[in-house]
Amino acid sequence: MRALRLQGYPFFFPALLLILSCAVPPPSPEHIPPQEAKLEIFNDGLRAVLTLPHEASIRQAILDTLSSGAQASLLNQWIPPSIDDSLKSNVVSNVLERLQPSAFQYTISNTKFSDKFAVIEFEIDTSRIIQVIDHIVQSYRRLQDVPIEPLFSNNENPPVIKDVESLSLSLPCEDFPVPNQANLLPNAPRNYRNGIHRGIDFWVDWGTPVKPVAGGTVIRADHGYTEVPAEFRTKLLKTAHKTGHTPSDIFNHILLGQAVFIDHGFTLVPGYRAVSIYAHLSHVNPNVIPGVYIDKGQEIGLSGNSGIKDATEGKRTGAHLHWELILQDADGEYYLGQGFPYETLYPLLVNIFR
Repeated sequence: MRALRLQGYPFFFPALLLILSCAVPPPSPEHIPPQEAKLEIFNDGLRAVLTLPHEASIRQAILDTLSSGAQASLLNQWIPPSIDDSLKSNVVSNVLERLQPSAFQYTISNTKFSDKFAVIEFEIDTSRIIQVIDHIVQSYRRLQDVPIEPLFSNNENPPVIKDVESLSLSLPCEDFPVPNQANLLPNAPRNYRNGIHRGIDFWVDWGTPVKPVAGGTVIRADHGYTEVPAEFRTKLLKTAHKTGHTPSDIFNHILLGQAVFIDHGFTLVPGYRAVSIYAHLSHVNPNVIPGVYIDKGQEIGLSGNSGIKDATEGKRTGAHLHWELILQDADGEYYLGQGFPYETLYPLLVNIFR
């Protein structure tokens, strides 16, 4: 059989190919699964980048991550380095009380598009967070300048290092040295009463003997002490928050609990009258009464937890000795270590009680 010709061109093979192409079904397209979106977290959680291919699927885990926002633990990186590590938890807890949860939510900061992808950038707005932190840190520093007895003190001449560096005292509880945690030393914030810690917290067991750090005359001894009701103490703490600081009457007569005050005259720190305070006691010895001179090392009472929340709830937990040294001159009253930075204060106290 001769092949058909059209204007001199063979017709057989193109016709055959045409027949075969109609007879054989085209191959099925290969199944390609849809691409998934990818989420990357940067800067320890401050920034998130979502890469979204066209027609991509977004897994629920990505949505959960974005909706949950950043962790509150990020706050630590914005606390000023001047705040000691042991105080950061106080600052963070105070910041969290003032910040709304939305402060840690991701918001869209930028979008980019290409032929294949959409890139969406999210960030945490840190400006409000840092503003709150700075306000709280500054309030701690301002509280150090608030006079102990505001009605009677101008706070014009606080002692400096050279005034107290030669001071030598005995430990109020034997074998319990000055703690190295800044939260237990002077100048630490006390959020619960909107104030500043004025002394040293020696975390001794309940019933540990307490002794004067130096000889002096008793000017206060709380015999027959009765704990205040829990709700009354709570009410007074709310008053402290309204005033912006801890009122001296609330501090001295409620929060110190059962206490002993000893007057050391002007001999300990030249130019200043010194009064030592021993607070949260569970017992005061009968011979410790106002007007009596007590020698250094003579037992005055036992440690406890009077004046703190646990005591008002009938518990013995949280027992410790709060000790402080008040310094007075013609301009006002101060506490030992007032305004000193931790890196200066701790070695100074260690040397004083050596």
